[in-house]
Amino acid sequence: MHFRSWIPKKDKKKLTDITVRNFHVSPDTVNQILEKSHNVLVICNQKGKTVGFLCYNLYLYKVAHINYIVLEQKYRGKGIMQSLLPELVAYARKQGILVVSGFVNKKNPEALQKFKDFGFMPILNYHDDILIQSLI
Repeated sequence: MHFRSWIPKKDKKKLTDITVRNFHVSPDTVNQILEKSHNVLVICNQKGKTVGFLCYNLYLYKVAHINYIVLEQKYRGKGIMQSLLPELVAYARKQGILVVSGFVNKKNPEALQKFKDFGFMPILNYHDDILIQSLI
């Protein structure tokens, strides 16, 4: 697995479809988030097929807030994010990012545990979500 920067005209529909299937949100919501994100990194398998993505916004030029991390259902639980983590951390450091944050839904304890395993700490509860953060 590897990641690459997105090509909006090529990737937008596929990324929207993956997100709608996995998070049951409207395509308009996904498109707005993709368009407003500072960066979108497409996750590809060995054959170059798009299997997911990560998108984020930068704040204070040093804090990346993750909007979405999405993987196709059949690729979950296979250690993909764990295997990409060193590459993602190196990429973030090269961009000058010092802190990464994001929200995890309280109804998704498995995702929360995986982020804790990656060194993220819960910071606060906000409605149905938990804000997590990690220094890199």
